[in-house]
Amino acid sequence: MAPPGRWRLPVWLLIVLLPISALADALPSSISQTLKRYGIPVSDISIEVRDIEGKQSILSVNSDVYRNPASVIKLLTTLAALELLGPQHQWKTRYYVDGKIRDDELVGNLVLKGGGDPFLTVDRLWSHVMTLRGLGIRNITGNLIIDNTLYDIPKHDRSAFDDAPSRLYNVGPDAALVNFSANRLVIQPLAGRISVRNEPPLEGMKLINHLKPKSGKCRDKTKGWGYRVDQNADNIEVRLEGAYSMNCGTYSISRSLLPNNEYTYRLFKQLWIQSGGTLNGYYRVSPLPKNSQLLSSHPSVPLSDLITSINKYSNNVMTRMLFLNLDAENEDDPATLSGARSKLASWLLSNNIEIPNLYVDNGSGLSRTTQITSKGIAELLELAWQSLYRPEFLSSLPLVAIDGTMRSRLRNSPLVARARIKTGSVKGVRSMAGYVIANNGKPYSVTVLIQSSNITFQKGNQIQNAVLEWLYSVNNP
Repeated sequence: MAPPGRWRLPVWLLIVLLPISALADALPSSISQTLKRYGIPVSDISIEVRDIEGKQSILSVNSDVYRNPASVIKLLTTLAALELLGPQHQWKTRYYVDGKIRDDELVGNLVLKGGGDPFLTVDRLWSHVMTLRGLGIRNITGNLIIDNTLYDIPKHDRSAFDDAPSRLYNVGPDAALVNFSANRLVIQPLAGRISVRNEPPLEGMKLINHLKPKSGKCRDKTKGWGYRVDQNADNIEVRLEGAYSMNCGTYSISRSLLPNNEYTYRLFKQLWIQSGGTLNGYYRVSPLPKNSQLLSSHPSVPLSDLITSINKYSNNVMTRMLFLNLDAENEDDPATLSGARSKLASWLLSNNIEIPNLYVDNGSGLSRTTQITSKGIAELLELAWQSLYRPEFLSSLPLVAIDGTMRSRLRNSPLVARARIKTGSVKGVRSMAGYVIANNGKPYSVTVLIQSSNITFQKGNQIQNAVLEWLYSVNNP
């Protein structure tokens, strides 16, 4: 409704009077035809394509409509972290003694204080163990105390998003997370039998392999067998049953089979025993005990390396931790989701980016409630292009037909290595955003958000491809 006393132009006349640039939501025919082919109405898609250097929009469709961006929101989290923390920022995992060291024995507890390292992998935890062993400690009489108080967040329910709690994308953030709480089960035909191994091995976890070899053509590596996990107070049994074709070759699946802190304990104890040490107790999760003494401190890899893993391979739990780390300025004031959102909003405003109804749930895109506009993402991409850290940001994005989540896309097109694109997908959503060097040699940003009951992963790929191919061939002066 127009304000009182204001005269309104008829809608048809308003359209006639609009400049051509304001009617940019007239879709190119190749994109329009692709949408029709896959049954996606124009009302369900937002597109914003900009000439980066000329700072002007060349295609704008529903660009102010708020939609779920899925993993494309990782671009916001990673750029904000680069700008606020710097590319060389690192997080520290510390170990403390809660007790006394006598000769080669720690009489008491060892404390692992999590510092929010999003990439504390097996090999890096092994280096921690070797450092501690190098300090002369062999036997630990007490427990492993895990201090994860850097984050003040609700208890995470791995089943909540899609009732698939063992999938790695559903692992929740934890300030003392190790190796993404991931186990890799590797199935391999070997010498007439089916071999199975667990990577990494965990203390107290045993594989019970009842897989039977079968002959014949390999039709589907995922069918004909299964696994289940049985656990009592001390031990875990992973039972594999069924049949697997000898002609299927090696196959692996990665799953999270244990809660975060139990996984951390079992992996640490396994490595500690392998190093020649003993750990007599169990574990408990609690704040750092008073009068504990620092043993060693271990930095993470730099932020610039972390965002490459996040954006190229769309690692959700790493992104969730990075998002919380925006608010983890000191250990006396634990990071919260609301605090991280506040830091993000302040940073956007300081860069004159206004997205009034922006909502970022957890920073990773694994959410039903996150919302942003394609215009907002386009402004973010412009900011990144002008950033002092543009090289670090751009190098973190998947290269079309080369690596990351785009390594198998558009391999036979002229777009090979000419586009850096982050994609996203949750049920009913398919998205992408990034940069394209077009045939005319000019750089463009591109954002596509599709939210539709008709969209599937493959339909989304084809629509994205149509936009990218049109943009590559654009002849904008």
